[in-house]
Amino acid sequence: MRRLATALLAALALLGAALDAPEAAPRQAHAEETSAVCTGVAASDALLPACGVSLTREAYRLTWPGGSTPIVSALAAPRLAFRGPPPGPTARAIDWLTVWQHDDSTGAWRTWSSQASGAFATLETFEPGGVYALVATADLDLSLAPLRVSVLAGTRIVSIYGHPGVPTMGALGLYASADAAADAAQEVARPYVALSGATRVVPALHLIASVAQADPGWDGTYLGRMSIADIRPWVDATRARGELLFLDVQVGWSDPLVEVQRLEPVLREAHVHVALDPEFATRGKNDPPGEAIGFLVPEQVNSVQHYLADLVAREALPSKVLVLHQFRYDMLHDPQRIERVSGVDVVIDMDGWGPPEQKLDGYRLFALSSYAPYAGFKLFYRWDQPLLTPEQVMALPRPPDYVIYQ
Repeated sequence: MRRLATALLAALALLGAALDAPEAAPRQAHAEETSAVCTGVAASDALLPACGVSLTREAYRLTWPGGSTPIVSALAAPRLAFRGPPPGPTARAIDWLTVWQHDDSTGAWRTWSSQASGAFATLETFEPGGVYALVATADLDLSLAPLRVSVLAGTRIVSIYGHPGVPTMGALGLYASADAAADAAQEVARPYVALSGATRVVPALHLIASVAQADPGWDGTYLGRMSIADIRPWVDATRARGELLFLDVQVGWSDPLVEVQRLEPVLREAHVHVALDPEFATRGKNDPPGEAIGFLVPEQVNSVQHYLADLVAREALPSKVLVLHQFRYDMLHDPQRIERVSGVDVVIDMDGWGPPEQKLDGYRLFALSSYAPYAGFKLFYRWDQPLLTPEQVMALPRPPDYVIYQ
C-alpha cells in the first residue's frame, strides 16, 4: 500500500505535465538495430524506436499503438522489466508502474496498478490510440510489441532440464543457483539464434517440480514436491532475464490436475508454464514409478488444459504452454482425443535417448504426429550417441519449436 500511495502522490503532481509532454522516448538505438523485429522483450525492444520505451522515475505520456489489450497482459514480464538489477529478490516490475487516463468528457481520472483499489481503479484495458500517463517508481523498460496470442508464435524455446542439486536428473542440477542456471540457458540458446532466421529464440529453464519416488510417501502418490517457496527463486531468475520457466510434474500415482493446481501461485506469472511426464504416471499399471513405463489418458490431459485456459482468462495472461513427454506409443492413450483448447499450446516432446537415427524416428512419430500442435525434441548430454548439434537439429525438415537439453 505504501508503494501505491507513493505512486498516487507522484501521479497527482506529474499527470498534468505528462499529458503536455512529448511521447515517452526510446533509448538511443544504433542504426543497424532500428530495422529489427520487435521481440516482446523489454530490454531489447526499448532500444528500438518503434518497439519500446524506457521509463525513469517521472510521468510519461504514451499513445497506445496496439489493439485493445488488457493492461495486466501488456505489462507482464518479459514485456516490462527493471532496467538494472531488481530492487529485491521478489520484486516484480509490474508493481512499480501506475497507469492513469483522463476522461475529457467527465473530467475524471481513471487508474490501474497491480495493487489498485477504490474509486479511481476503473482502468483495465489499453485501447487503440488511447492516451495514458505512465508513472514509474523505478527505472523500467517497456516493450510495445503487439501482444502475442500464443507464446510459441514466431518463437523457438531452448531450455535446460533437471532438478536442483541432482546432476543425474539433468543438466540443470549442475548449477549452484537459479541465477547461474538462468545465465547458462542464455549460452545454450545462443547457437540457435543465428540458425533460426526471423524466428525469435527464447531461453528457458525446465524445472522438475514434482519428482517421482520409489517410496509411496505419506500420501501414497510416490511424489516428492518442491515447495512454492523453493520454486520462487527460479521464477524470479527467469523473469529477470526475460526467459521462460517450465514446471515439470512427474505425476506418480497422483492426479495431474491436482498437482498442476498446486502450482497456481507461480502459474499466475506470465512466463511460467507446465509439463507432464507420462513415463512416471504408473498408477494405472499398479507399479511404483521406475518399475514400469506409465501413461496418461486424454481426460487427464484435457482437464489440465481446461484449468490452464481458465487461469489464462481469469488472470488475463498470454497462452500457457503444456508439454507432454513421449517416447513410446503407449505413454499417451488415444492421443487423437486430446483437445485443442484456446489459451493452451500443447507441445509433444520426443523424450527418448540413443543414436541419431533412433531419435529422429521418434521425433517423426511423436513430435510431428497429427495430435502434436507443436514439436519438442529433448537432447541428452550423457546418453545420446552422439549428441546432435544445433546445426543438425535445425536442418530437420521441420525443426522443433521447443528444444530441451537434459
